[in-house]
Amino acid sequence: MKRLPLISAIVLLMLSGVASGQTLQKGDFSADLNSEGWSLGSGIGVRTYIIFVTFEKPFDSVPTVVLALSGYDAGTGKDGIVRVSLKTEKITRDGFVIKVQTWADSRVGAVYGSWMAWAAK
Repeated sequence: MKRLPLISAIVLLMLSGVASGQTLQKGDFSADLNSEGWSLGSGIGVRTYIIFVTFEKPFDSVPTVVLALSGYDAGTGKDGIVRVSLKTEKITRDGFVIKVQTWADSRVGAVYGSWMAWAAK
């Protein structure tokens, strides 16, 4: 519950920016064992899956993008730790890449989340 005020403040700040001459787009993403190229469910070491996101409408300038992980299906490694990370890469006016990774002997069966992108007009 301690995060609710922080999240509310961030959302209000972003919405105030949109009202003052910024554009905003948002969407959801997911990938799992049935996704072509998914290798995070087995193996050892660093494993990566790439999700390509294309904006509905290109931005006038390169936007800022934020990711939020809303869920995952994962199994722990021998040490009891689940390892998963999300990063944005290659952000352009037209889209960006979500890089999903796990490492060591963690097993990730699925990831679910959302993204928001905004830029000045």
